[in-house]
Amino acid sequence: MFTNRNDILDGRVPTVFPAGSEVVAQRATIALVAADLDANDCGAVTILPTGCVPVALIYDSDDLDTNGTATITASVGLINADESDLSTVLATGITASRDGTAAHVVTKEMVALAPAPVDRKVGVKFTAAAATKAAGVLGLTLLYRAA
Repeated sequence: MFTNRNDILDGRVPTVFPAGSEVVAQRATIALVAADLDANDCGAVTILPTGCVPVALIYDSDDLDTNGTATITASVGLINADESDLSTVLATGITASRDGTAAHVVTKEMVALAPAPVDRKVGVKFTAAAATKAAGVLGLTLLYRAA
C-alpha cells in the first residue's frame, strides 16, 4: 500500500457517475514518497464506480526515476482488498515515470472488463524499481462509462 492516500479514496470527493451512456473522466493524483518506488510496491489511486467499465486511461507522472538509465516500470489495474497487489491487470509496461511524461492507454483487458455491483479501486503496481528514486506525484485519469 502506498504511503499516502487522496480525497477520492478517503471519500472526501465523490466519484463522477455517468448519467447515461456517455463516457466520463475522473483524474486522481497520489503523492508518492521514495519508499513507494520499489519493485512490487502497489497502491490505489482512484475508484471505478459500481456498474461502470473502463474505456481508457491516462497515466501521468513526475520524473520518479532520476537515473540516467531509468528503470521504473508500472502496471495499472484493479487492486485487491488489502491493496498489496493487482487482482486484475489492465495495462502493463508503462514507463512514463522514467522521465515525467504521460501515456494514453487502451488495452483489450480494459475494454473487456465486466461491470461489478461494487466500487472497485484502480491502482498502480511498480513492476520494476526506480534506479534512483525521487518522490513525486502520479496521476490517473480514468475514462469510463456505465455498462
